[in-house]
Amino acid sequence: MALSVVRSRTLRAWTVVAAVAVVAVLVPQVPGWLPVSAAQVDPATLRQRVQGSTDRPYQGFAEVSGTLALPELPNLRDLTALLTSTTRVRTWYAGPSRWRFDVVSPVAERDVYGTPDGEYTWDYGANQLTRLVGEVPVRVPRAGDLTPPELARRILSTGQGDPVTALPARRVAGRDAAGLRVTPRDPDTTIGYVDLWALPDTGVPLAVEVVPRGASRPVLTSTFVEYDPTTPPDDVLVPKHPEGSGFGVVAAPGIADVLGALGRARLPGQLAGRDLRQANAAGVRGVGVYGSGLSAFIAVPVPGEIGGEAVDAFTKAGGSTEDVPSGEVTRLTIAPLSVAVVRSDVSRRSWLLAGLTDSDVLLAAASDLAARPWSRR
Repeated sequence: MALSVVRSRTLRAWTVVAAVAVVAVLVPQVPGWLPVSAAQVDPATLRQRVQGSTDRPYQGFAEVSGTLALPELPNLRDLTALLTSTTRVRTWYAGPSRWRFDVVSPVAERDVYGTPDGEYTWDYGANQLTRLVGEVPVRVPRAGDLTPPELARRILSTGQGDPVTALPARRVAGRDAAGLRVTPRDPDTTIGYVDLWALPDTGVPLAVEVVPRGASRPVLTSTFVEYDPTTPPDDVLVPKHPEGSGFGVVAAPGIADVLGALGRARLPGQLAGRDLRQANAAGVRGVGVYGSGLSAFIAVPVPGEIGGEAVDAFTKAGGSTEDVPSGEVTRLTIAPLSVAVVRSDVSRRSWLLAGLTDSDVLLAAASDLAARPWSRR
């Protein structure tokens, strides 16, 4: 009898433990089961609210997941990791000039602060605070650029004239969010559509999914797991500088710092039938932007060594090399990204082409570049 009572008490105890464990696991998911009651918002109105949400404060925890099968390109390992895996980002945003994001990793901590005085980075492992001086609008994307608010606003800004339609509301981070689908009208872009969900009243985006043309699954998602619409406390936005830590000042890195010393060449006024929209983009000599919208692409003259390394990386990732008049081009498509390296027999120069555009557009641009004689700026 005593044994039976003990067994009964033990069973009840484990039943209670199991029940507590189930509740602990399931409670965070309950908000996702609740009926979604986001107010219906006209798609055009929601787009305006999203684009106008830069003054809306928030703080939260987001996950950015990329599934692009990118090769490990020279000097672009951080970007490759960002677009091929899941990155967890803690973010605080008080306004365009007061923000912070931390990349959460089990092995390191790296915080980036935006202040009215400039940008700072804190490297926990190196115990070093660094101030970045100068502004480089054309730079390699960082984790903070791919949080839902930043990513959604960049996409909408790029595709101003693209049509938008309403999507069913979705529960994101415990909040009801109105849905919006952006479908590029340009037939040459490799983006099929972009879905986003934003708070219907403030327009702050909570989730974004980028789907390539011809696909049904996104290759890039950015979603808030936790979201708080309140203004972050001031002390969170002040860069850390503990006693005994180092401090340095460096120039803000841009594309030229990543690719190395860029080659100098005169940019053609047109490539693949698309006009040069911006020369020396953001002050970076030799970087040209051709076309507009989501199908725009860049052309960058690169040193032969960088060009050769890129060709090797593209080939190992499944790219193909073919002859064009007066040269050869190596192309690689990793939906929705198209990249190419062209080497000219005429000018003996190499160019890197990249964009969210059809690979045949880059082939036409490569043919134009290969036939051009060398011309120094």
